[in-house]
Amino acid sequence: MLFKHPSVLYALFALLIPILIHLFKLRKFKKTAFTNVAFLEKIRLQTRKSSQLKKWLVLASRMLLFTGLIIAFAEPYLPSSSKKQQPDKYIIYLDNSFSMQAKGANGPLLKRAIQELIEQIDENQTISLFTNTEIYKDIRIPEVQNELMDIDYVSEQLTPDQLKLKFKQLSDNSNNTAFIAISDFQKHSNSSYASLAKLPVDLVKLSPQELKNVVIDSLSLKNKNNESILEILVTSNQFNENIPLSVFNGQNLIGKAELNFTENNTQNIEIPLPKNTSINGYVQIMSPGLTYDNKRFFSVNTPPKAKVLVIGNVDNSFLQKIYTNKTFEYKSTTLPNLNYADISASNCIIINEINEFSSALKQNLTSFTNQGGILTIIPPANESNTLASFLKQSYDIRLSSYTKVPKKITHISFEHPIFSDVFSKKITNFQYPTVKEQYEIKNAQKILGLEDNTIFLAQQNNVFVFSVPLNEQVTNFKKSPLIVPCFFNIAKQNTPTSKISYLINAPNEININTHQQHQDNVLHIKNNEEQFIPLQQAYRNFVKISTSNIPQKAGNYNVVSNDSILSYLSYNYSTKESNLVYEDSAALKNTTLSTSVTSYFSNVKATFKIKELWKWFLIFALAFLAIEILLLKFLK
Repeated sequence: MLFKHPSVLYALFALLIPILIHLFKLRKFKKTAFTNVAFLEKIRLQTRKSSQLKKWLVLASRMLLFTGLIIAFAEPYLPSSSKKQQPDKYIIYLDNSFSMQAKGANGPLLKRAIQELIEQIDENQTISLFTNTEIYKDIRIPEVQNELMDIDYVSEQLTPDQLKLKFKQLSDNSNNTAFIAISDFQKHSNSSYASLAKLPVDLVKLSPQELKNVVIDSLSLKNKNNESILEILVTSNQFNENIPLSVFNGQNLIGKAELNFTENNTQNIEIPLPKNTSINGYVQIMSPGLTYDNKRFFSVNTPPKAKVLVIGNVDNSFLQKIYTNKTFEYKSTTLPNLNYADISASNCIIINEINEFSSALKQNLTSFTNQGGILTIIPPANESNTLASFLKQSYDIRLSSYTKVPKKITHISFEHPIFSDVFSKKITNFQYPTVKEQYEIKNAQKILGLEDNTIFLAQQNNVFVFSVPLNEQVTNFKKSPLIVPCFFNIAKQNTPTSKISYLINAPNEININTHQQHQDNVLHIKNNEEQFIPLQQAYRNFVKISTSNIPQKAGNYNVVSNDSILSYLSYNYSTKESNLVYEDSAALKNTTLSTSVTSYFSNVKATFKIKELWKWFLIFALAFLAIEILLLKFLK
């Protein structure tokens, strides 16, 4: 038996005082003469013996009464049978990713888990709690109860390795700390929670009642019959009911459709968009599953025409067919007639088979590319030392070894921005273009390559270089399907255009047209709820802005300069949380696994439960109090 307050037991020494008083108390007796002395002496002796017995019994009952009270105040208990030591501190991971919006038996998983934590954790217990974005270190529940109730869903989710790191940071190398991970343990392809078994971690695996969900997976914009079409990919997970889909521009409804998943779990919806109209809108569905993926934002901006300048003394008609007036402002000139002012006014310059590079041309082209302009060089048929020297000195691109060996163009960098949106899949049975002769290009990125692993089209920052002249005597590349997307997308590389939407927590680079704005103006991104200044780099006619971990919330935003809206941007959450597939409990078998916060703490309390005995000693004291009363009343 152990005591919570063993110092109270020192009061037992005070029980010696009444014993001493009883033992050493002296009584004086007065003698009285009687006639029948023998008879009175017998009565006197019997009275004294019974009186002494009563006093000893009352003393004993009182001593036991006070002994019971003292021991009761010391709070005796029997320790638990568990060999584990009750933790001094809890470190709790609370998963607040979007998948925790799923509904369990008593409501959304996250909100119910928070409520149960508040109910189950003792108000004096010290804990450290962290979510996917926040940390509450060494706190007590009453101190942060309102903050816990306000925890919102986020798009981030910590990996098992990050959980291990957080635990080590918050544990402070303490040996008596319990780690609890509360999550639905959604399964991702790049990680497994089974690795948490190496930690002293207890898992609370929350499960939704239903695994049905419908998600707007992606949005894309395409042209069809001179009409802008919004293509919407919607996927379903075990959901067979019809649900409506609506497309809005601001608050105005511009399209509707009905989704039917009875035969197919994927629906591809096409909604025509208004012509010649900038759109700042969203697509919405009504799905009973997760709610964060029921709305997806998009923006359509009217793109400015890219200005393309072609300098060369050879036939440029194939380029004029690519750079049409609908999308580009095309201008072609020979080197003697070149107006150097046109260089600074252009977005893309193409040098087509020029042999000589004057100092003025080199200086203007270098200044042009330093300001973000796109330079494309098609070399001449004969080896040009001035071109090689210009590329080496200005851009560190090595051009040498003009050889005449027939080869095929067999390598396409499908991941490169020029071709990333051109092919739906990698092509292996392509009708390869050929070349008869080529330069050797070094110290540059390969976009198109030849069969001997040499370069056909190279890139170094915003400079693109072909290894062959593009005339029909050297190559049939002009007749290849690759030529249109190649030159079209090269000219669009720095054109201030934006996608219809971007992902939150992903690296994004966006060119914003600032032709009418002062170059030193700082751009802001804002909506009604959030405003921030992105990382930005100013060029001649545009500003390149970069975003990654901002903004935090999905929505439509405006790019603003001096209260003037320059462009619309839309940000969406990744849909990876919409996949309602969870880690198998068998993979977590080496850890303590509970199905709710309440059941976990109930098991913990049962494991470390002690048997308190103070009530029994209090009953013991009351019993001797009753015995004392009976002795005083009935024992004569």
